Amino acid sequence: MTPYDFSLLYQPPDIKVGLPQNTQEWLDARRGRITASDRAHKILYSRDSTLDTMMDQMGEELNHPAGKNFRSAYTDHGHAFEAQAIDEYDMARLTFGEITKEPGLFVHPIFDIASATPDFFVDDDVSGQVKCPALLKNHNALLHFGCRKVNAKYFTQVQFEAFVTGRSKIVFVSYHPDARSTNQIHVEEIEVCQKTQDKFMEKLAIINHMLVNGMRFKKETDDPLDGGIPDLF
Repeated sequence: MTPYDFSLLYQPPDIKVGLPQNTQEWLDARRGRITASDRAHKILYSRDSTLDTMMDQMGEELNHPAGKNFRSAYTDHGHAFEAQAIDEYDMARLTFGEITKEPGLFVHPIFDIASATPDFFVDDDVSGQVKCPALLKNHNALLHFGCRKVNAKYFTQVQFEAFVTGRSKIVFVSYHPDARSTNQIHVEEIEVCQKTQDKFMEKLAIINHMLVNGMRFKKETDDPLDGGIPDLF
């Protein structure tokens, strides 16, 4: 990997709020950023060496246009049923707040390196994420055990989406058309975890400082926090 020239200020591309997902413009806007679906889990749970690699990759992404989004039978299945899942949720919910489908890409108001693309919004306070597992057994697991126990990355993803968008409530939806009618849709209301939100803030402050100053954790002589973190708050 060619090292990124950190003599220039680390600056991901400017974006327009609400870019629709899976478009080329959306892919380009995510370059060099920590996204809810990809890197958010890493910043909470990875070793320093993994975070160093992540920051190198973020810098390298800024040198190139974004490639085509990864596709597989599993992702194609998810995309095929996502709109139907949101419609099913809309019909089944007991509240009557306005639902916004595909609100698009957002960045955090303080940390431009943090981005998220929720699948839907309800009114001004709810962020929604939809999963349409290709395998029925995976949907049933989410139905019975909830997203945090089945896949910790899902829990991190929805917490990061709430963090980036400033939403105070989270709805997680799993949908499978082949499940029996009473189990086709699983709706899980998840509390915003303040401890997780605080950890995002702490980690992003460190990573942002390191990216701007060309620092890495695994330097033999330099403390990555030498000189302190700028007063961002």
